[in-house]
Amino acid sequence: LATVAAGCRPPGAGDDDDPKGCHDTIYGLKPSSFLTVIITVGQLFASCAMPFVGAAVDYTSWRRTMGAASAWLLCGTTLVQAMISRETWAWVAILQTVSIASYFCHSVATLSYLPGLSLVKQEGSDELVDDEEERFKVNAASSVWAMSGQVITLLLIATLSVAAGLGPINTAALAQLLAGLFCAGVYGSIWTGSRGTSCAFGEYPATKSLPAGATLFMTTIREVKDSWRTLKRRRPAARWFLVGYAFASAGFGSFGTLAVVFMHDHMRADAATTVFTIVLVIVFAVPASAASPRCMKKFGARKTFIASVIYMIGITLAATFALCGPKCTAITYVFCPLWGFGFGVFYSANNAYWTELVPRDAISQFMSLRAARAGSLGSLAGRYRPPRPGRSRAAAPPRPG
Repeated sequence: LATVAAGCRPPGAGDDDDPKGCHDTIYGLKPSSFLTVIITVGQLFASCAMPFVGAAVDYTSWRRTMGAASAWLLCGTTLVQAMISRETWAWVAILQTVSIASYFCHSVATLSYLPGLSLVKQEGSDELVDDEEERFKVNAASSVWAMSGQVITLLLIATLSVAAGLGPINTAALAQLLAGLFCAGVYGSIWTGSRGTSCAFGEYPATKSLPAGATLFMTTIREVKDSWRTLKRRRPAARWFLVGYAFASAGFGSFGTLAVVFMHDHMRADAATTVFTIVLVIVFAVPASAASPRCMKKFGARKTFIASVIYMIGITLAATFALCGPKCTAITYVFCPLWGFGFGVFYSANNAYWTELVPRDAISQFMSLRAARAGSLGSLAGRYRPPRPGRSRAAAPPRPG
């Protein structure tokens, strides 16, 4: 829609004679840069909000409340985006920044429950201890379910789109509608379901107390300021993991966004080819996630995490040379299973390693700190490129109603 609004034709619609794509701009941006800018803004908002969400979870009993609020905000904004059209696309793009920020805040709330899921009773005792193998299985299972859900949703959208003969705009609206309804079902069961059911998150007491006379806001500011020293004193390994993870996650988290831009601008692929490529990557990531506990059991979460990062750097560097342009589109499918393997192992190993480093009384603080560092660098990795000289369209977004 941004491409059309800029006065250009999308790939596959008669614009293939220009290998460099659309030179015109909309609101001062290249159409293909619009997505990266939206994600950048959303990640920056999230990076600012997440430390406060983490502090609220640690210092209050609002863990379940914060999770439910961010979940329903994400669900609501996703459903509203189903109204996307030629007239509303700019407003939908702005609303997507709220969805991105609420997603990251929701992740902080859900990840705060993660370390407790690997606690098991010692034999002959009621004392709960962390079981390393159980932690590997829990993290791998969460990645498998997340990626399987993505694959199923994308395949359902593609099937319905082809069966109904929907165009790109209606397909996007259908995707947002189905994603919103799916989220409503899942969030309804885990946040508002019966407290006694196995899939529902329960209430959780505060793990820390506010200093006398201190407010939650000022305590959060102080903790963000002192967090590096805290890690150095209590968890030196976590400090260096945080640095490495911030850069690694920036690359992994921006992969999907930059892949869309790369396929559009460099490979001149249409939307269907781009979606099919991403689906293939996710499909191959599922069995890799399922197999990752074996790797972590044999080599440990730390070595598995580092190996997955090095592996993905090598594969992606090779792809930059092999994917030479539209004539090399078929080679993309060779890299899909290789990328999928790396993603599956990375997302299982990084959570497993981080949860074993985090101080037990400050779980949410450091979960939010990790996500904030990754989000801030991810926004830099996904920054838009300066547009080439050309026409610029800067019509204001349509007013609601």
